[in-house]
Amino acid sequence: MLSQVVSLAWQVYREEKRQNQQRFMRLIQVLLMTLIVTLSLVSNSIQGFLTDNLNNLLGADLVLQERRELNSDELQSLRAMSQQIVLTRSLSTTLTNNNQWQSVKLKTAAQGYPLQGELLLADDLKSKAYAHSGVPKQGEIWLDSRLLAGLSAQIGDRISIANKVLQVTRVLVHEPDRLMEGHNVQMRAMVNPMDFNVMGFAVDIIEHRYLVAADKSQIDAIINWQKSVIPAAGVHHKQGAHPLALFWKRTENFIGLASIILFFMAAIAMQQLTRVQMRKELFFTAVCQSFGANRAMSLGISMLKWSLQCLSIFPLVLLLSTLCHWLAINLLSETFPQLQWQLNIMLSFTSLIAVTAVFLVFQLPVWLALKQSAIMNLIHNKTKKLHQGTMWLCALLILSAVAIYYSDNMLLTFMVLGSMAVSIALILALSWLLLTSGEAVTRNFSGLMPFALYMMKQRLLSKCTQILGVGLCAFLLLFTLMLLRDFGSSLSSYQRQHDGNLLVSQASEAQMQDVLKWTQEQGIQVRQNKPYLHAKLIEINGLDLDEFTQTPSESLAVLKQSIRLHWTQSIPENNRIVAGQWWSADSTDWQQVSVEDEVLTDLGLNIGDRLRLVVADNAYDFTIVASHAFKPGAGSITFWVQMPQSAMAHIAAPQYHMASLELQEAQFEQLSALWQLHPSLRMVSLQELTERFDSILKMVTQVVATFASLILLLSAIVILATIHALEADERKKNGVIQSFGFARNTCLKLTLIEWIVTGSIAACGAILGTWLAGSLIYQSQFSMPWQPDISWLLLTLMAMVAFVVSLGLMASKRSLSSSVRELMLD
Repeated sequence: MLSQVVSLAWQVYREEKRQNQQRFMRLIQVLLMTLIVTLSLVSNSIQGFLTDNLNNLLGADLVLQERRELNSDELQSLRAMSQQIVLTRSLSTTLTNNNQWQSVKLKTAAQGYPLQGELLLADDLKSKAYAHSGVPKQGEIWLDSRLLAGLSAQIGDRISIANKVLQVTRVLVHEPDRLMEGHNVQMRAMVNPMDFNVMGFAVDIIEHRYLVAADKSQIDAIINWQKSVIPAAGVHHKQGAHPLALFWKRTENFIGLASIILFFMAAIAMQQLTRVQMRKELFFTAVCQSFGANRAMSLGISMLKWSLQCLSIFPLVLLLSTLCHWLAINLLSETFPQLQWQLNIMLSFTSLIAVTAVFLVFQLPVWLALKQSAIMNLIHNKTKKLHQGTMWLCALLILSAVAIYYSDNMLLTFMVLGSMAVSIALILALSWLLLTSGEAVTRNFSGLMPFALYMMKQRLLSKCTQILGVGLCAFLLLFTLMLLRDFGSSLSSYQRQHDGNLLVSQASEAQMQDVLKWTQEQGIQVRQNKPYLHAKLIEINGLDLDEFTQTPSESLAVLKQSIRLHWTQSIPENNRIVAGQWWSADSTDWQQVSVEDEVLTDLGLNIGDRLRLVVADNAYDFTIVASHAFKPGAGSITFWVQMPQSAMAHIAAPQYHMASLELQEAQFEQLSALWQLHPSLRMVSLQELTERFDSILKMVTQVVATFASLILLLSAIVILATIHALEADERKKNGVIQSFGFARNTCLKLTLIEWIVTGSIAACGAILGTWLAGSLIYQSQFSMPWQPDISWLLLTLMAMVAFVVSLGLMASKRSLSSSVRELMLD
C-alpha cells in the first residue's frame, strides 16, 4: 500500500510540476524562503563577528570605562581583584595640518600596553605591519592610514596640536583594545603620555579605560564592586555582550517586521492559487475514492506530493540564499570592518525547515477540505465557504507569528504594523470607492467602460488585491527615491536658515568664551547658544537599567553612555509640551525633569517615574513631570532631558555649550587657528552633516529598493495568480460576449480598459500616500507644506500603468483566445 501511495504521489507531482499554478506557488515559496534564510544567515554572521570582535578588540578580560581617573582607594580595590591593570586615556579632538583638519580619537597608554593582543605598526603606507609593544616616544605621534590621507600628511611631517609640535613616525595599523563602540570606526592617533599631559585637556572630557586581566570569579567580583562603588562607570567583558549586539538585534527585528508585508502579499497570491488547487485536489480525491481508495490514502498522497514539491526547491533556495548572504556581507563590510562571509549549511537547513512549517500552515485548508471530499464532487465540484475562511485564518496566524517572533518593542511593532495597516486600508478604500462609485455612475449608460467597471466591481476582492500589491510597491519607491531626497535638501536649507552652517557640539566655558570672541572679531552671527552638563542615567524607579528593561533600545544605549542635561526655566522656543506640566518660574522644587516624548515612549516611562542621574561623580534623583517634543521654526538644538535652572545652585559640575554659527566660505579656513588653541573643541559643518545624511539615504535607498523589488515581484505573482484562478470564468465571459456578435477585438478592449483602470488606481493610491506622508513629515519638521516634483509623479503614474497593462495583457492571452465553439462544448 505504501509503495502505491509513493508511486502515485510521485507521478502526480511530476504531472503538476509543469502547471502554471505550481510554478507560481514554487516562485512564492522560493522568494520567501530565500528572504528568511538570508536574514538568518546575515544575522548569524554579524552576531558571530561581534563575538569575535569583543574577544579580539577588547584588549583585556575586562575593561572599566569612566570619565574620570579612579582615586587611590578605588584603584587599590581594583588591583586587589585583578591580575594586571593598564590605563589608557583617550578623547575626541581635532588635528590640523596646513589648514586641513580631521576629527580623531587621540589616545595614550601607560606602561604594559598592550595588555592582550598585538599592537601593529608600519614604517609607511607601503610597508608590512609588525608587532610592537609600548607607546610613541616623546615628541612623536602615530596616525592611522585614513588619518594620514585625510590630513595629506606623510611619515616625517610635523603636526601641531594644542600648540605642541609632534612628528609623524609610524602608521598605526591595529590596536588590540579598539572595541567598536559606534556604527563607524573613528580615525585614530597615539601619543606619548608625557605629551598628552602637557596638552592641557580638561580632565572631564578624557575617557579613562582600565584594561584588566582577570579570571571569571574576579570579573564577577569587579562587576559587583562597580555597581556599588562607581555605578556611573561602564563595564565590558568577554563574558558579556558586544555594545552593538542590541543595535543589530533591533535592525534584524525591524527587517523581520517589515517582511510581514511580503508574507501578506504571498498570502493573497496563495489564497488565489489555493482556490484552484482545492478544486483539483477534491476532484482527484473523488476519483481515487471511485476506484476504492479511502480518504486517508488520498490525504497521504496529497501530503507526500506537497513534501516533494518543497524538497524540489530546496537546492535553488540554498543557492540563492548563499548568493544573497555573500552580497549582504559585502554591503555590510563598510559598517562592520573585517566582517567575512562563511558558509553555514546547518543554519540554512534549520531556517528552511522553519519556513517550510510556515507554508505547511498555508496548506492546511486544502487538507482539511479533503475530509469532505466525496464521489458526488465529480458531479458538483464546489468548495464551501468554510474553506475560504480557513485560508484567511491560517494567513492571519502566520502574520501574527512573524510579528510576535520579531517584536521586541511595542512602539516599534505598532509603528511598523500600524503604518502598513494604514497604507493597506487607504489603497483598499480607494479601490473600493472608485470601483463602486464608477460602476454606480455608469450603471445607466451603455458602452465598454460601464461594462468593464461592472465586471471589475463583481470581482472587487481580486481587483483590490492586485491594486494593493502594485500600489504598495510604487509607494515605497516614491517615498524613498523622491520624498527622502527632497527631505534631505529641505533639511539642509532649514538648518542653514535656523542653525547656520557650523554646529559647535561641545565647548567648555573657556572655549565658548573664545568662540564668541572670535565670532565678534570675524563678524559671524551666532544663531543659538545653549548650555548643558554631562550626565549618565544609572537607575529608573530604583532599578538598574539592565534590570528595568532588556529589550533592544537605541534610547537606552545612548542613556547608558552619556547625555546632555540642559537647564532652562521656561519652555524652549523649539519645544512643545506633550504631557504633564512644565515647572513654574517660582517653583522651589529643582529635582524635576522633562523627558523627550519619543525617549519616554521607547523606554516605557510615565509621568511620575523617578530617574537617578550621575553628574560629576554625584548622584541626583529627579522626577519626570513632563514630556516635550521638537517644534520647528526656532532652531534644531534640543535636548532629551531638561531640568529647572534652579537646579544649578545644587549641582557643581563642568558646564558645556552647544551653539550654531553662520560663516562665510572664506572663514572656514580660519577654523584651524581656533582648533590650534582648543583642539578638543568639537565642531561640525553643515556640509559634513549633509554628507552623513546622504550616505545614510544611499543605504536606505538600496534596502528599500530591494524590498520594493520583492513586493513588485510578488504583486506580479498576485496579478498572475488572480488571472489564473479566474481564467475559466474569463474564457466563458469572452465566449458569451462573442456569442452576441461582438468581435474578439472587443474582448481585448475590455481587458485593456480593465488593466488601465487597475494600474491608474494603484498609481493614484501610491501618489496620494506619498503626498500624505510628505505633508505630515514636512509639517512636523518644518511647519510648511511639501511641494512634490510633478514630473516624478506623472512618470510614476505612466510607469505603473504601463507595467500593469503589459503584464495583464500578456497574462490574459489565453482567456482572450476563447471562442463561441468552446463555450458550446462547455
